[in-house]
Amino acid sequence: MKILVLSLLRLGDIIQQAPLLKGLREKHPEAEIHLLLNRQFASVEKILEGAVDRYIYFDREALQKGLGESSYNILWSYTQVEKLVGELNQESYDVAINLTHNKLSAYLMGVIQASQKRGLYQEEGRFKGLSNRWLRYFNDRFSGSQKSLFHYVELLGKAFDIPAQTPLAASRKKNKLVLLQCLTSDSKKNWGLERYFDLKRTIEVSLVDYEVCVLGASFERETLLKVFSEKDLLICDLPEARKHLQNADLLVTGDTSIKHMAAQVGTPIVEIAVGSSDPLKTGAYSSQAVIIQGEVACAPCSHSQACSQNSHLCAEDVTVEKVFAAVWDQLSGEKILERNLFQTLERAVWSLYLDKARSDVEPFYREAIGELLSKVSLTALNAVLPSWEQQSLGYRSWLEKAKSVLPAREVLAAKRSFQSSDVSELILCAQDILKSKKDEAGYFQTFVEALLSRFSQPVQIYDRVHAALMEVEELLTIRETFIRHLQSLSTEGVYYAKGIGQLSIGGFEEAGKGLQRDLEDAEL
Repeated sequence: MKILVLSLLRLGDIIQQAPLLKGLREKHPEAEIHLLLNRQFASVEKILEGAVDRYIYFDREALQKGLGESSYNILWSYTQVEKLVGELNQESYDVAINLTHNKLSAYLMGVIQASQKRGLYQEEGRFKGLSNRWLRYFNDRFSGSQKSLFHYVELLGKAFDIPAQTPLAASRKKNKLVLLQCLTSDSKKNWGLERYFDLKRTIEVSLVDYEVCVLGASFERETLLKVFSEKDLLICDLPEARKHLQNADLLVTGDTSIKHMAAQVGTPIVEIAVGSSDPLKTGAYSSQAVIIQGEVACAPCSHSQACSQNSHLCAEDVTVEKVFAAVWDQLSGEKILERNLFQTLERAVWSLYLDKARSDVEPFYREAIGELLSKVSLTALNAVLPSWEQQSLGYRSWLEKAKSVLPAREVLAAKRSFQSSDVSELILCAQDILKSKKDEAGYFQTFVEALLSRFSQPVQIYDRVHAALMEVEELLTIRETFIRHLQSLSTEGVYYAKGIGQLSIGGFEEAGKGLQRDLEDAEL
């Protein structure tokens, strides 16, 4: 079996995909796995440790140069891509998997010959390949600023049925070493060298037996020397950085490729998410990571001169004291932050929905509850269940309102032209949902997007909105059923606590012959 994997993204994304590549190897140990990646990230070969049999390079920079410079023949880039595709097709791949999901990778997937294509590809002028709900969710939530309940690696693993476990904490000797990775590839994601310097000093004063060093690449040396001394720096390449991470007790970093490498070797992480960082989508894929996140602010923002987007996570909100508290808790083995229980419940609901191969397949509630209780105590669950149920009632109210004000299909089909006033009540309903800021899990996201989409005929808005509302209906039905299962579990727990659960399987048989169950009653 021969498998081609496309990963035409940045260095951090490729490192982050390591659990997927290793999971693919685990699932198909006999397969020959090839990885197509951008040539400038060839150094990743040294850290993927046997997950890939052959690396194939897409020379994106040279191709762009060939298209933009007059010294190149205008067809040079085309012939280079044609040559690459020809070489790939000589391999006769059984499976091609697209981990990139952008237009470039889709076009390449379209011309690559493989018995099975998984993920986005282009064919006859149309994009295809979103073959399951997990893939569609991934495509919807990672195409813009939409929120995702699931991590990037987790979503792709589910979408392609690849086991992608979070790396376990590595057993290591206590080297009393804390590493700081101060610079990111995007200045808006930098916490600030002065804050890192203050953090280093705070750790050294408060934890006198710990050494604190600053990781950096050779091109970052001059910038780091503006604040730190030469003896503070560990200037290294990726393989050397990996060794330093294996010897460290903790990494403090921003949104960097180094955090993904630390996750792979099991090093505990304190991640500082500022700027355009999205810690839930692309934070470190590790059970040993703590994320300190700035508050969302809108530009222009008085807090930071680097902010230029409509919204960002402000670095000013992440104090040195807050980061040091996370460092202290990580080094002491305590948890600084409790899991967001509401988010855990929402993930369970969406997993049940996304796992359904067909709309008529009953979700696996028992397995979902078992997984939930492996992470959350029943006491904590009972504390939030009433408010979570109340939230469901609010969602249901929105849905029923939207269904009631959606014009009939026949009415819209009879119209030759369309005006927004024809669906004004629907628009008001969508505005109420957006203004409330209570739909954080995105139940109504498709509904809102349907109202914003373009259409050539009035009847199309009915079809799109109706389909979106049917999706919400299915999600809420799963949510409400899940709540009933949890409530039943809670009630059973009370009964067992009172001793009723001590009864034998035979029921009242032990009490005497006169109390034995009647067979006719048993049949009823």
